[in-house]
Amino acid sequence: MSRINTLLRSGLPLLVLLVPESAHAHLVSTRFGEFYSGLLHPLTTLVHLVPWLALAMFASMQGKAFARRSLPLFPLAVAFGVLLGISFGGLQSLLIPNILSFVVLGGLVALSYPLPRAVGLTAVVLFAISHGYANGDVDLADGSLTLYVAGVTTAAYLVVALGAGAAVAISERAAWGQIALRALGSWILAAGLIYGGFELMGVSGA
Repeated sequence: MSRINTLLRSGLPLLVLLVPESAHAHLVSTRFGEFYSGLLHPLTTLVHLVPWLALAMFASMQGKAFARRSLPLFPLAVAFGVLLGISFGGLQSLLIPNILSFVVLGGLVALSYPLPRAVGLTAVVLFAISHGYANGDVDLADGSLTLYVAGVTTAAYLVVALGAGAAVAISERAAWGQIALRALGSWILAAGLIYGGFELMGVSGA
C-alpha cells in the first residue's frame, strides 16, 4: 500500500504537467500597441525619417535660439497634422511635397543658408503639418487615437532633439563637423531628387 502511495505521489506532478492548459501572457502591445505603432511609423519610413533628420540639422545651423523654438513647435505641429490626417485622410498627393522636403531641407543644410527666424519657423510648422498628416492616414486597430498621436509626437520630438543635439556637437567639437553636415545635406538633396524622379515616373517600389 505504501508502495502504491509512493507511485501516486511521484506520478501525479508528471500527469499534471502533461495536461495542456491555455497560457495567458501579458502582451506589451495590449495597452500601448497604438503608442508603439505611432512611435515606429515615422521612424521606420525613410520619407519621414530622413527629412526629419535634415530638419534637425537645419535647426541646429540656424542658431541655438531657433533650435530651442523648433523643439516644442515641430512635434506639436506634427501632432496637429496627425489629427488632421486621421480626421480627413486620403491625401496621397502629400507624398510629393514630403519628398520635396528632402530637396528643400537638404539644400538649405548643404548651403548652410540662414533664413529669417519667422520664415524658418513658418517652414518648420508647414513641414511638420504635412508630415503629420501623412502619418495620420492609418487604420487604427483598436481606435486608441490618443496613444497613436502621442507615439508620433514622441518620435518627432526625439528625432529633432537628438538630431539637433548631435549636429551641434559635431559642428562645435570637430573642425570638419560643419563640412560633414553640409555634405550630408547634399546627399539628402540628391536622394530626394532621385526619389522624386522615380515617383513622378511611376516606378513601382520607389
